[in-house]
Amino acid sequence: MKSRWIVTAVCAASCLAAIAPLGAQNVPRRADAQSQQWTAPRTPDGQVDIQGYWRQTNNVTTYSLEQGEAHRAVHIRITGQRAATGKPIVDPPDGRIPYLPWAAEKFAYLVSVHEGPEHAVDLDPVARGFMEGVPRINLQTGFQILQMPNQVVFLYEYGHHYRVVPLDGRPHLDSSVKLWMGDSRGHWEGNTLAIDVTNHNDQTWFDQVGAFHGPDLHVVERWTFTSVDRLDYEATLTDPKVF
Repeated sequence: MKSRWIVTAVCAASCLAAIAPLGAQNVPRRADAQSQQWTAPRTPDGQVDIQGYWRQTNNVTTYSLEQGEAHRAVHIRITGQRAATGKPIVDPPDGRIPYLPWAAEKFAYLVSVHEGPEHAVDLDPVARGFMEGVPRINLQTGFQILQMPNQVVFLYEYGHHYRVVPLDGRPHLDSSVKLWMGDSRGHWEGNTLAIDVTNHNDQTWFDQVGAFHGPDLHVVERWTFTSVDRLDYEATLTDPKVF
C-alpha cells in the first residue's frame, strides 16, 4: 500500500519583477520547455542558475489541495473570491490524500469545523499566526530565489519567511529537533534541484481546511528548470503512520 502522495505546481518568472530570472536575461524568452537543445545558465560556482522572482501560474491554492466542489463553494462564500480549480495531487490519481482510517476521520472532523455555517472556529495554524511548513509555503503567492556557493535561499512573499537549503552534503539535524519549516538538504540532478526535507513538527497543515500530517513527515521536492521562465515543482510526501 502506498504511504506517499505527490503534489505538483508550475512557477513562472514573475511579471511583477518585469525581468527574466537573474543571470538569464540574454536567453530567448520563448525557449521550448521540452527542447533538449536548451542549456540552462550557470552560476559562477557551477549551479544551474534559477535565481530570480517566481510566481505560481497554474492557480494552485492552499485552501484545499483536494479541491472538492464543496470546498470551492465555501471558499467563495467566506472570502468572496473565486477558488482555484484542478487537482494539484497527481498521485493517487483520484487527487485525494490517502489517509489511514483514523486520520481520515480526524480530517473529516477538521473540514466540518472549518466549513461550519458560521465559520466560527478557524483552526488553521497559519490563520493563528504560525508558519506554513513544506510544501504549503511553496503553493502560496510568489518567492525569490538567491544562490550562493553551496546553498540556495528561498525568500517568500507570504509571511516574509525564508528557507536556506545547504548543498554541501551535511547530514540532517538530529531527529529530536522539530521545526516549523523542516530541515532542508539539497543537491543538483542535472537541471533539477532535489531537496530532502525532514524534522517537521506536527503543527502545520497542507491547506486551510485541515489536511494534516504527523511528526514523521518526509518531503522530497524536485524543482526542475525547464526553460528560462519556467520551474516545474513536484513534492512527494511520505508519512506511513498517517497516510
